[in-house]
Order: sequence, then structure tokens, then C-alpha cells
Amino acid sequence: MDRKKLNFVQSLGRGLSVLQAFTAERPTLNLSEIARITGMNTTATQRFTDTLLQLGFLHRNRHREFMLGPKVLNLGFAFLNGSQLRKLALTYIAEFSARYSRTVNLAILDGDAVVFLSRHEAQRFLKYDLQAGSRLPSHCTATGKVLLAALPDQELRNTLDGMKMERLTRFTITEPIALWADLMETRKRGYSVCDREMSLALYSLAVPVLNQEHHVVAAVNLSLSADETQSNQLKATEQLTSLGRTLSGAMGYEGAYPLFPALNFEEES
Repeated sequence: MDRKKLNFVQSLGRGLSVLQAFTAERPTLNLSEIARITGMNTTATQRFTDTLLQLGFLHRNRHREFMLGPKVLNLGFAFLNGSQLRKLALTYIAEFSARYSRTVNLAILDGDAVVFLSRHEAQRFLKYDLQAGSRLPSHCTATGKVLLAALPDQELRNTLDGMKMERLTRFTITEPIALWADLMETRKRGYSVCDREMSLALYSLAVPVLNQEHHVVAAVNLSLSADETQSNQLKATEQLTSLGRTLSGAMGYEGAYPLFPALNFEEES
């Protein structure tokens, strides 16, 4: 038996699934909602929520609705503040955003979503209040496309097969075959394009951030108004590529840029 499966602690996994039930769209949940989302029965859910309440990972309001507690926030901030990449990138990204008056994000991949390590907002295109720690779907974001394109082929296939691709605009790619083709183009170009796929007002570009082992460890993107893409796309791409090269260099990368190192890509890719 696989050692990872043998050592898997099921009760811990279930407890963490309770915490993962909460999202930006679902900040508060009652007991039955948590049970439905996690697939556990009400009795088991009650045991986990009581434990997490005592430990401070959950909080309950007067309506008996649960929400994430301060212990979860402490863990999140510890991760964000402890990230070497975030520490290195903060100054560069803030300076870039201020110089060009662009919204800039630094993100990593978590399953089929991207998590922002850093965000500097110069212009708002989305209705969400996004900040460091926020999550967005990977299939319709520029950072998501870069991070998906960097996955080994088999892992990418598995990820796409299990991904729920919600249609947010008429331009959103929702079929695995179509997204695969888009990601192969991203590999060839060295950067991703997200054209009105998340918002009809938004055109976004992203490039990879590589480390000294030539691994893609994050993606950085900038946002343009969909109305200005024809006049500013080339210039914005050059500016973003320069930022990505700088961030990669700060992480110890030396080599051609932008590119996706074909460490585990199949020949037909």
C-alpha cells in the first residue's frame, strides 16, 4: 500500500474539510450547510465543529452560524508573511503598480484555484474585494493559466478532468480540451492571456516566476481595461515580462525568459 495512503489520518482530513467549506462567497455557514458541503452526517459534523470552536479555529455568532476563527487567520498571515517569494516581491510589485498605474497580482496554485500572495489594486474590474489570501478560479484567470501550464502533462490532465469550469462570461473557456489548447499556447508564448473570461471589462496578462531550480513557483499578472488592449497590449506585455524576469532573478533563476521549462512535458505538447 502507498505509504501516503497508509499514514493518512482520516479524522484530521475531515476536520480540515470543515474549515475548507468556508469561502469568500460562504463566510458563514450553519451546521446543516457544513454537513452538506463536506458530505458528513450531522452528528460527525457537530463533533468537528465543537472541537474547532474550542481550539479557536471556528467562531459562532448569535444566530448559531459558524465562521472562521482567529486561529485560522493567524495561520494564513503566518504563511503569507513567511513566504520568501512574497517578501522578495512586495517592493518590486508595489513599485511597478505605482509606476504604471496597473493592478498587479502575485499568485500561487492551490488545487484548481489561485491564491493571491500579494495584490496592488490601481483599478477595480471585479466586484470582489480581493486582497492577499483571496482565491479565484484558475481556468479563467491569467495567473491560473500560467500556473496550470507549468504543471507536468499528466498532472495537468488530471487537474482539468476534475475541474469545475464555471462560465462567468460568454468568453469563459469551460471545456477541458479547449483549455488544454489555450494552455499549450501559453507555454509556447511564455505568457498567458485572459481576454474578458472573468469579467467583460477585464483583459489580463500573466508571466511565470521561476526559482533557481528552474521551477515555476508563482505567476504575476497585470490587468488592463478590455477597451484599451489593442493600443497597450504590446507595451504592457513588455513591462510585465520585465517584472517577471526581475522577480525570477530575485529567486535565483538564471536563463532565458519568459519560458516554461519542459521538465515533465510530453513530446506532443
